[in-house]
Amino acid sequence: MPTDLYKTTAPPSPTFPASASRNNAVGTDDDVLDRMKVREICEGWGTYRDAAEWRNYRSMFHDDAYIATSWKQGPIDEFVEASKEGFEKGSDFMYILHRIIGQTVDVQGNRAVSKMKVTITCRFTFDGVEMDNEADCRFFFLLEKRQGKWGVVFYTLLFDKDKFVPVNPGHTFTIPEEEVAKYPSGYRYLAWAESRIGSPPKMDLNAHGPERDVLYAKCKDWLEGKVVRPNLTGNDVVEY
Repeated sequence: MPTDLYKTTAPPSPTFPASASRNNAVGTDDDVLDRMKVREICEGWGTYRDAAEWRNYRSMFHDDAYIATSWKQGPIDEFVEASKEGFEKGSDFMYILHRIIGQTVDVQGNRAVSKMKVTITCRFTFDGVEMDNEADCRFFFLLEKRQGKWGVVFYTLLFDKDKFVPVNPGHTFTIPEEEVAKYPSGYRYLAWAESRIGSPPKMDLNAHGPERDVLYAKCKDWLEGKVVRPNLTGNDVVEY
């Protein structure tokens, strides 16, 4: 396994959205209000979804929204149904919660991009041992204002790093390094666990891989009013 698993470099300069307003450095007071609206919407991912408040959660998105997580990709309504089913499966699946840390918002015209720092916690049960996976990641929301209303059109994420720990500190669970080494470094333990429960992970969500720059470029394109289509972290076009 390579020793430098978490190489972090600045995004390429051409992916910087120079015309967008952000963090009160440029823009008007109206831009600040838009950024606060966007922030409130995006924070609903954890507060609504984790509590199964599906009506509130669904209100975050435009009807044509496309979602790409490690375990599920598809239109928003399919994702909501898959999330409900995941809760119903209980310990046979994974119990997913989110700790929201903070976010930045870029606004340009009627489009916005939110980059939100989140720790995803997933509880798995393997061989009778409860295990918590904690994954530090960045959520990317691409939003658009339509008829005066902001809503999410695309969502995906990048994983920085993760770990697996037993819930009971007196228990141990061994995961062979050669098994996790085949997964992306930013979420190799989560990806291993998702594969084990029969939910093959999306493999191009690594913050330390080339997909980072692909996503940043598409975020800039989005802000500039260009057509953006999934896969947001790859070059293939997903029909949905």
